[in-house]
Amino acid sequence: MKRCQNAFRPWWIPLGWLMALMFANVAWATPEQQVHQALERYRQAQETQDPSARQEGFRQAQRLFATLVETVTPNADMYANLGAAALQAGDIGRAIWAFRSALALDPGHERSLTNLHFARGLLPSWLPRPEAHEPWDRLSGWALIPAAQRSLPGGVLFLLAAAGIALAIRFDSLLTRSLAPIPILLWLLVSFPGLLFDREKNDHGVILQEETLARAADSINAPVSFSHPLPAGTEVRVLEHRDGWTRIALANDHNAWIRASALIMIDIK
Repeated sequence: MKRCQNAFRPWWIPLGWLMALMFANVAWATPEQQVHQALERYRQAQETQDPSARQEGFRQAQRLFATLVETVTPNADMYANLGAAALQAGDIGRAIWAFRSALALDPGHERSLTNLHFARGLLPSWLPRPEAHEPWDRLSGWALIPAAQRSLPGGVLFLLAAAGIALAIRFDSLLTRSLAPIPILLWLLVSFPGLLFDREKNDHGVILQEETLARAADSINAPVSFSHPLPAGTEVRVLEHRDGWTRIALANDHNAWIRASALIMIDIK
């Protein structure tokens, strides 16, 4: 028995060192190198002809992008890349979450808007979807942009507002009095979007678990609320949390309870 074990030892020791070196290469890579690795893996998957190998390649790219968004401060492009890899890998729940996260950072991100629309189209027809009022969504999405990124346009609009008030006082004409409030309103909108848009970035989520049962109460014995289980990719608004359960509202405002573990929040760093 010992002789047999010794015969295999020369094989698994080099294999173990090789795996450790591969892991270290990823773990010690700079963020720029990690981005390059993820993009390269995505490109290789696109060029793969075998369907199963192609999907596995996209899964690997998805894991690389997912690691990246957890270890650095991500931008909209990074979330969009994660969503694209997840979509190609068949993980529609994570794809929709990534596109929604990208749009929370940049409401006008064209690639995420397009891919989110496509991903929603893959969901069952009976599932309520958020209505796509694109111009309003882009404008109200400004409320989710960090204040530091709004400071420059806010400062410019403040100067224009001050100039408008000065002109209205100096010339006291109908035209100057009519135009003076416009830069003031724009400055308030940009600098204090919460005055107009009451949007909380932490009250929306996406279901990741396939075939999630929604129940009438926070109990496994409670009756099922909908005729179909909720698929991965269902976008919800979170109403409350209680002991491992979350009460959600669908896009049509119908609400129910699901296991909290089935849901991922759109929570931008």
